[in-house]
Amino acid sequence: MIILAALAVSVVLIGFVCRSNRRNRSEICTRYAELRAALSAADTNAVLALIAPADRGSFDGGRFMRLDGFARPLGARSKILIFGGDATVWPKPNWYLCGVLPIGDTVEMTKVAGHWLFTGKVHLD
Repeated sequence: MIILAALAVSVVLIGFVCRSNRRNRSEICTRYAELRAALSAADTNAVLALIAPADRGSFDGGRFMRLDGFARPLGARSKILIFGGDATVWPKPNWYLCGVLPIGDTVEMTKVAGHWLFTGKVHLD
């Protein structure tokens, strides 16, 4: 009986997490498209509005250029990994470690007051 109850709780929890992740992924993709549009228009004010408040002070021309160069459009091979209130976006993974974990340049995001924003950090791989 205890095993069945634990299994039921696990199924409900997995369903909630999947729904939550799907919603978060959708929000991240929308926000990412907004970033791409602002970068394409070279609208520094619009880009800055998409940067998390805690990271705006360190967001300079160098970070703008790195974002512009490495925040490529999302495609079928793009991956998004969400860990609580942080997300890592692989716009164009170079390859996959063990066929699962993407390897490549990443763009970092964080959730602030229920909204996904960028940290301005990119990691080159």
